[in-house]
Amino acid sequence: MANPFVGYDNIIPLLAPADIASTTTYGGYMDLRNAQKASFLIQFGAITSTTATDEFVITVVAASVDTGVAGTAVDFRYRKSGALGTNTWGAVTTVAAATGLGMGADDSDNMLVWVEVDPDALAAANADYRFAAVLLTDNDDMEACLVSVIGIIEARYKQTTHISATASASA
Repeated sequence: MANPFVGYDNIIPLLAPADIASTTTYGGYMDLRNAQKASFLIQFGAITSTTATDEFVITVVAASVDTGVAGTAVDFRYRKSGALGTNTWGAVTTVAAATGLGMGADDSDNMLVWVEVDPDALAAANADYRFAAVLLTDNDDMEACLVSVIGIIEARYKQTTHISATASASA
């Protein structure tokens, strides 16, 4: 992202900062019909749990509609930031759809996760899939999990006024 003031990237707030402990939460669907690339930036705050092995699992789901329907999990790639106040990122890693990415209470406090999904992979999974969302699933032992989700779309056709990527205007 080299353009100042958001330039050509369509940035969409999908989940306001919230404590989502003990809930399964969708980060909001994005319409990828006009996307060249699609990413989710997930920010984790404090994560506390009764045991060190508890974790939130991040899954990317695809669907033909954008109304919170349980989508089909798809493969994705991610990078995880270093600790708060550092300027480091881990290696790009591919996650299989069936696995998801675990964010543990013991090692994921105050970190960012950059998730990329290939819009063409959605269509390969099902020709009708054009919507994608992150699904955050926890187990019942989580006491707190502060998180927010931002969607970032690199448009296939650059323009200064974005084509909507949310449900209200993506007919």
